[in-house]
Amino acid sequence: MIPELGQIFLVAALASALFQFLGGISPLLNKIENIETFIDRVTTFQTISLVICFALLTTSFLQDDFSVLYVASNSNTALPIGYKFAAVWGGHEGSLLLWVLILSLWTLLLSKDKALKSSPDLRIQSLSILGLISLGFLIFILYTSNPFERLFPIPLQGRGLNPLLQDPGLIIHPPFLYLGYVGSSIVFSISMAILILNNNTKEYFEILKPWIFLSWTFLSCGIGLGSWWAYYELGWGGFWFWDPVENASLLPWLTSSALLHTIIISTKKKSLQNWTLFLSIITFLLSLLGTFLVRSGVLVSVHAFANDPKRGVFILLLLLAISAISFILFLKRSKTFSNKLQINLVSREGAISLNNIFMFTLTFTILLGTVYPLFSNVIFNNKISVGAPFFNSILSPLMIPITLGMMFGP
Repeated sequence: MIPELGQIFLVAALASALFQFLGGISPLLNKIENIETFIDRVTTFQTISLVICFALLTTSFLQDDFSVLYVASNSNTALPIGYKFAAVWGGHEGSLLLWVLILSLWTLLLSKDKALKSSPDLRIQSLSILGLISLGFLIFILYTSNPFERLFPIPLQGRGLNPLLQDPGLIIHPPFLYLGYVGSSIVFSISMAILILNNNTKEYFEILKPWIFLSWTFLSCGIGLGSWWAYYELGWGGFWFWDPVENASLLPWLTSSALLHTIIISTKKKSLQNWTLFLSIITFLLSLLGTFLVRSGVLVSVHAFANDPKRGVFILLLLLAISAISFILFLKRSKTFSNKLQINLVSREGAISLNNIFMFTLTFTILLGTVYPLFSNVIFNNKISVGAPFFNSILSPLMIPITLGMMFGP
């Protein structure tokens, strides 16, 4: 019954995510006397449902329930208990469940933010947007990547976990990386809510500030742990430095690093607000792009999950839809957040603005080098690889002005 219970709680989480989303946009639900309490309750219920789902899947692994396809594909009876636990997120389906569980935990944490509670409109809109993101991923899990899918006939033994993943790195690296990836969705939701409300008060940007620091810190830890794990497990010197999947996590880190600086100016001097909102959107979209690249099977990498490309199409459509909506809204409301005062180049604001341009150029160049082989293969039917020589030769000149800006800007 454990897999069936898991299915039930997945559907319950999906239903609560739907109500969480509708709470911010539906006139019917907005007529509820205390809409904030209603959204709080469905947010809490969604988190509880996903915690139970994760616990049930973990139980299936610990009990060697090979009637569950995902367990049979990623575990066996000889696997140590520690790795059986880590194997829960060692494959595609389980890692997505971890993704959406962390999203629900971040959302619950945001709903308890005292600073956000003082701005009820911003709070409702932010939680509503997070509900929509959860809804998209839960639909994806239920229809294409269900971790509770049954297997018949039941095998006597599972395939086991990939030997490369049987390492302490699997236990600590993915959760930290996902905390950073998914943390950017909190930053994105607050930024989108600010755009929807069309309000450029400094208090809103003050609310945004700690979430940027949190997501950047976790993403930094995740990338650092991943580098440590890849180098001692796989070796091969600097080969992994420009691996496509390594780049996928580096891209949102670069824009998030730029965002760390612009938010300080936005809260102190009410300038660079446009940059702050734009970078918040870009960081989350790059996190989604990284999820697509790793899970679509389009990249050749030891880090990638080689799966049915149809799964990647769903994430790509979700990415395109969110990109279109967020950029249209940003373009419509950007005038409210633009500062007409000229920024002096020889100032902290000027140095940060200049560094933002260089960081964005750096990000775009790495993105181009990472995805161009895909376009070349699809459009020109020409398979090429872009490696360290390209990145080192193109990016080295950019690092000189960035380094100088880091020295003199503060």
